[in-house]
Amino acid sequence: MADVRVSLAALAALAGCGRAGAAPEQASGLAAPAGWQVLPQVAAAAKAALGAGAVIDGAEAWGEPAMGCYAVWLALRAEGGAEAVGAQVVAGFTAVASGSGSGAQLVVRDVAAPSGDEGVLALAFERGEHRGRLRARLGGGKIAALACFANQREPAACEPACNGLLEAIR
Repeated sequence: MADVRVSLAALAALAGCGRAGAAPEQASGLAAPAGWQVLPQVAAAAKAALGAGAVIDGAEAWGEPAMGCYAVWLALRAEGGAEAVGAQVVAGFTAVASGSGSGAQLVVRDVAAPSGDEGVLALAFERGEHRGRLRARLGGGKIAALACFANQREPAACEPACNGLLEAIR
């Protein structure tokens, strides 16, 4: 799980979008790719990384640790339209990138931001040996985000599974 923690800092960028209040646990409806296992400890770490101020409706994680493949899905509350929330998420990633005092810098690239009240945010991120992509459906006061990433072990083998998972966020 230590390999995953370095990338969870990037997911914590979503925390600024939440508002206080209780929320029921929500399921993603996604199936783990063939050969991947459910990783409840990673989902719990992602929730903890978001902090107490975020309203988290659900969190799930899967991975194939032997290959270095991981995915984290989060559903949380957000204030504002997709354009504003997308800008907050990108700004949060940028803040994580500039504030990572130890270790490798978080690099964000290939940002495709939504406009209007609803849409999908897509971006790629890198930190040290971890490379990944995030897609987030934004709108209606909610964020449904999926980050899929891999370390240096077998990134090419992780790519097809990540592509399938990320396609579910439209």
